[in-house]
Formats: sequence, structure tokens, C-alpha cells
Amino acid sequence: PPPGPPPPPATPATPGNEMGGGGRGVQPAKNWCIRNIEVRVVSGEFIDKVGIVVDMIGAESKVRLSHSGETTTVPAEDLEAVPPQKNSSVIILGGGELAGSTGKLIGIDGRDGIVKMDLNSDIKIVDMPSLAVYSAQ
Repeated sequence: PPPGPPPPPATPATPGNEMGGGGRGVQPAKNWCIRNIEVRVVSGEFIDKVGIVVDMIGAESKVRLSHSGETTTVPAEDLEAVPPQKNSSVIILGGGELAGSTGKLIGIDGRDGIVKMDLNSDIKIVDMPSLAVYSAQ
């Protein structure tokens, strides 16, 4: 096989099995959130509110709401990462080799985010749905 990263592992949702409209690959009861990312509440009492994840407890996340400053607990399945804009500080989500790395989104080309990495100033092309706005506290 050619050198390079290994292919992603096959999951039950691999070949075009996108159900529903969101398509963010979030499975219920699994907490995909990480601290200090900007999220939007997509259902429940605080729908459409934006906040910052301050902690994770099992499948739920504690979110400090931007509009009020109050902290509430929301199931991770009721959250989505706020899509970053150009010049945002970002963190890479998911299980790839860059997961957890931070950088600055210096450009957007369709689904590709062009990220200047904080660690070494390398430029990486990252799938936009894998990026979240990172708010270092």
C-alpha cells in the first residue's frame, strides 16, 4: 500500500448510511464534546443558544451560555459545534492524528478548512465538520 495515513476504520455508518439531516456523525449517548469549544444547542429548553463547553459528565456537557453567562447541563446529542469562520481559533475534533490540535483557520475552500497549526505553524487541510471554534480560557 502507498505510504500515508491509514484509512479510517469502517463503522456501521460508513458507506453512505447518513440518516437524518444533521450528518455530523454524532452517535447518541457518546459525548463527542471537548472543553472550551463553542457549541449551539439544537434541541431542548435552550434551543439555538450558543455557549462554551466547560465540562463533560458522561454523555452530557456542562455549557456556559453566552447570552446569560449561566451554566447548564445539556446532553451531547443536543449540541453541535459552531462552524468556525475565517480567522477563528479552532481545535480539531474526531479520532484522527490531528485530533485535539489547535490552530487558526486561515481559509475555507468548500468543505476544506485551511488551518495554520499552533504547534509548528504547519498548514493543514482539515474537513470543516471536524473543526470547532476553540475558546482557550
